[in-house]
Amino acid sequence: MSDSIRSEVVGAKIVEWYSCIIARSIDQSILLQVEIKDMLKKMEQSDQILAYYALVEYRFDMMMNQTTDKEAGDAMLKNVDPVVRSSMDNLLHYFYYFISGQHEFMQDHYRSAIKLFRKAERLLEYVNDDAEEAEFHYYMGSALQRINQYVFASSYLEDAIVTYKRLQYTEKVIFCYNIMAGLFSETENYEKANDILQENLIHAKNYPLAEIIVLRMLGINEYRYKNYSAAKQYYENVLENIGTEPHPLAAKTKYNLAQTLFKMSETTDATALLEEGLTEARQFDLVEFISNCYILKGLYVDNDLDLIDQSLHTLKKHNLYFEAEEIADELAVYFEEQNRLELSIKYLREAYSSKKNLLKLGVD
Repeated sequence: MSDSIRSEVVGAKIVEWYSCIIARSIDQSILLQVEIKDMLKKMEQSDQILAYYALVEYRFDMMMNQTTDKEAGDAMLKNVDPVVRSSMDNLLHYFYYFISGQHEFMQDHYRSAIKLFRKAERLLEYVNDDAEEAEFHYYMGSALQRINQYVFASSYLEDAIVTYKRLQYTEKVIFCYNIMAGLFSETENYEKANDILQENLIHAKNYPLAEIIVLRMLGINEYRYKNYSAAKQYYENVLENIGTEPHPLAAKTKYNLAQTLFKMSETTDATALLEEGLTEARQFDLVEFISNCYILKGLYVDNDLDLIDQSLHTLKKHNLYFEAEEIADELAVYFEEQNRLELSIKYLREAYSSKKNLLKLGVD
């Protein structure tokens, strides 16, 4: 057809779209998606370009919603798999493995994500794009952080920071430093984490989402340091900035704030927030936070050890061993303070078991 658009033209436009997604140029990304959808209606038949589009659209949705639909993502990857397998295009193979890894990462399957990222890493030479390499390093560092591989995580994140700074992708730099601060916080270097986050907060003033995640990390760091009043203030700032619309970060922060208020013996407000957080966590299918909310409910509201144990089991069943270790360790401290030493030892063993599982070979 004389009016048809060559697939190469649409492919180039998809590459431009993906570059905008990496740079978090949200308005431009939205405009390009509309333009590309219109071009696809007139494009000559190309399963390969349709596969590119499907993969990049998944990444676009992830940027826009800060979450993903597991079933939709599984279906999309299943549909493009035969096209990728039959293609000799190394760049398409890279996209397939990298975005498959991001899908696993968003489902909290970190070892699976790392295995897929490693496959993508072997194809990075075909990418020839500094921003994409930085994006890869950012996600690999993020996944390694979630399985306590702190040295490797920091190495990937540092590489990402160098490139993002050179490209002046300020918001991406903030995201990287936020995770770096998390590494210090998890290893009990709270002062260093706070220094990084306070500087990060200054740079985040013009980036609403970045400011929210930095404030939340500041709250988490203060909570770990047992400075509960400061943690409470940061969490309240997060919820104020998010507003009343349902959002995954709001659900997570309501759990964090409820946990803090229980520590401060503000039981009535904590219980109300816990119910809100649980409802919203169910809405977004946040398995980790649903389980965590039930653990708080079992501990502070219902005095139900079975509910606590069932929820810990759910975390481990979904391979959320980092989360299970952290909360089991906190349960051990709680019961030690209550002079219930048998329970304290039980949950110390749970924490140790989860830590060992984090270091197992293999994938989820």
